[in-house]
Amino acid sequence: MIWKGGGLVWLEQGEPAFRSCWECNAAHEHLKKVNMLHVCIMGCGRYWVFDRFLDEFDTDEEFDAFFLGKGLHAGESTKKVDAGYRVLGSSLKRKDT
Repeated sequence: MIWKGGGLVWLEQGEPAFRSCWECNAAHEHLKKVNMLHVCIMGCGRYWVFDRFLDEFDTDEEFDAFFLGKGLHAGESTKKVDAGYRVLGSSLKRKDT
């Protein structure tokens, strides 16, 4: 996902990924570290990146501050951030592998 600033994003190839979130499937707690956009297919249908659901942001400013806090600048991909899991091509890879 490319954060554009002003509360806007662009999707990258392969996004959103379809997985169940950690609230619907406790075994997916590790997906809080994934650096690309996901959507929960298990029931809630919520979108998330890193450890935040997109519907948790109340304002564009709060949304933008989240990405700034990850070290991103407007126009950069969230895939630049390595939070434990990272996307390489279309697969998920653990940082320790």
